[in-house]
Amino acid sequence: MKKLLFSFLLITSFAFSQQRYLEGTIGKSKVYLTIDENENNVFATYFYQNSLKDIMLEGTKNKNNYVFNFGERTEESISEEFRLVKNKNNFTGIWTSKKGKKLKVTLAPINFNAYKKSENTIAVENKMDLVKLNFLKFQQDSISTYKNKKLIWFSEKHCSSIFFRLGDDFSEKNRQIINPILTNLHIQQTLSQLNCSSLFYYNNGNDIENTITISFLNPNLLGFNVFSSWYCGGAHPDFGGNGYLIDLNNGKQYDIDEIIAFDESVTTEEKSGFEAYSKYRNEFFAPKLFELINKTENFKKPENDNEGCDYTDIDVWDFVSWNYTEKGIEFTPYFARVYRSCEEPFLVSFKDLVKYKNKDFPYPFNQ
Repeated sequence: MKKLLFSFLLITSFAFSQQRYLEGTIGKSKVYLTIDENENNVFATYFYQNSLKDIMLEGTKNKNNYVFNFGERTEESISEEFRLVKNKNNFTGIWTSKKGKKLKVTLAPINFNAYKKSENTIAVENKMDLVKLNFLKFQQDSISTYKNKKLIWFSEKHCSSIFFRLGDDFSEKNRQIINPILTNLHIQQTLSQLNCSSLFYYNNGNDIENTITISFLNPNLLGFNVFSSWYCGGAHPDFGGNGYLIDLNNGKQYDIDEIIAFDESVTTEEKSGFEAYSKYRNEFFAPKLFELINKTENFKKPENDNEGCDYTDIDVWDFVSWNYTEKGIEFTPYFARVYRSCEEPFLVSFKDLVKYKNKDFPYPFNQ
């Protein structure tokens, strides 16, 4: 997910001096555990091989003795606890459940070379995702149609992550180019869902819900939107949408600034860096987009700054989310958290956008 870079991991606020990646068993169950520690703090995250869902733990350390626990803070009780002793690079100890069940724990450093044979090959930032990639299992869920073309929906065994692939009535070339891209997006979505965890809630409340909507299709282009809502720790739940437009002929994924250009200085962050990109968005993109939308909406500034949605504030149009549809492009302004409910899509027709089509965008707008 491009924009949905979550701030839900509390441990990221600390500069950890050491990370340990371990694998082993709790009783007979295979587990993988990461320990993050510095001089003042120690945390852990672990998952079972049969579920792959992260569980976050708070900890304390006294020399080579570690205690990690998960506490349902609303109940002021500990749901589970690890008591571990470090011997060189290995850890042994006892895991205890809330009900008092005790199981032996043995952990040793992970040999990540053993997990590089996965069929799923995407770049990951979290090393434990290299492990999870080996256990992801996608299975066909259902079939739908859009403009008389089959879309095959797949679910993932370990979570509620679902995504589509092109069906057999698309050309073989289209399927060979596009389906690996859709698979990688599905993998990224699945890993995000499996990694969604917090110190505050155990399983319930830690999740990401995704809604995928197909919004455009012709012989050259596929458009769809992924809307996500999530709570993975932190003060509040959050949500957001991300639009995709993919070239069926070569797999090119278009940014909105590669589709429309409100000035010759149009650029992307990837091409020119954030400063030039932000300058274009502030000086040209946001004012013109507001002008186009306001022609039909006739926005009024709220009388009280603390009430209502101020769509006349040009800043909310700088870094919009967008969705390429059959009728035009939908743009959703971005508001600070207290006004997130103000975020709704506004359609700008292709008729109004055609004069601003980026000269490098190779296809005519659907009119």
